[in-house]
Amino acid sequence: MMNSTCLKSVASLLLTVGATVLLSGCGAGEVPADTPRLVSGSANKQGLWRMVEDFDGEKFYSTMVIQGTGNSVTMTDCSRAFETDAMRFTSGAYTGYNHDLAPLTVLNNDTMRWTYLNQTRNFEKMDVDPQFDMGQFSLKSPLLPDVASAKLACVQFSKNHDSEVMVLATRVLGNSLLITINMKDRFRVGTFAIDPHGAEDTMVILTGSHWVMTTLSPHDEVSTGTLTIKKRGNVWIEGELSGVLGNGSTPVRVAFNVETPVR
Repeated sequence: MMNSTCLKSVASLLLTVGATVLLSGCGAGEVPADTPRLVSGSANKQGLWRMVEDFDGEKFYSTMVIQGTGNSVTMTDCSRAFETDAMRFTSGAYTGYNHDLAPLTVLNNDTMRWTYLNQTRNFEKMDVDPQFDMGQFSLKSPLLPDVASAKLACVQFSKNHDSEVMVLATRVLGNSLLITINMKDRFRVGTFAIDPHGAEDTMVILTGSHWVMTTLSPHDEVSTGTLTIKKRGNVWIEGELSGVLGNGSTPVRVAFNVETPVR
């Protein structure tokens, strides 16, 4: 398990247009293990959780944070853009999860399961600390505030027979910022061309409602550029991309070194 001592403190977001979000990370020299985090024997349900779902030929991984150790807790869901549910534990399950479509069954303090119609989601605790501490990424563009997110980063990952998708997420101005990277075949070391229509190996979509404060819409794409994957481990992926946004002229750069929730 990763050293949790350095994950306790998250700086406040201080963004204004033109300012920089900077959240301090762990001390220099610490190298996270390149193995899936998994906890057993927890005293309570609080912590960082992995969610795994198989649906229609695709395997989807995401994370959520449970805060609170009693019967009333909150769950913040990375896969729903940091939406927070107020949940209550009763009769072996949580009510209040995901608009109460179905109860979230608690198997023990480290595993849960949710079933709704033909959907099944399995939950495993990754860490007892309730923090989205899955690495860091940065974004730079002349039309946007610089974003440098460390220890307030969550990652989603999915794969099917012909592609893999990674979504990097953090919060800016109280709203979610998502960078979606779609790779043909799989994420692998190398440099790959970006095209928004699937003509090349990579597609990149950026979503952030704070962008309405700039000249950009809440949704944009990288119209051309390159993605370089520097390292591809069991769970960690390091890389960078550079290109121009959908208007064909505004440059954007993204660098990342993140832990996927894959297991």
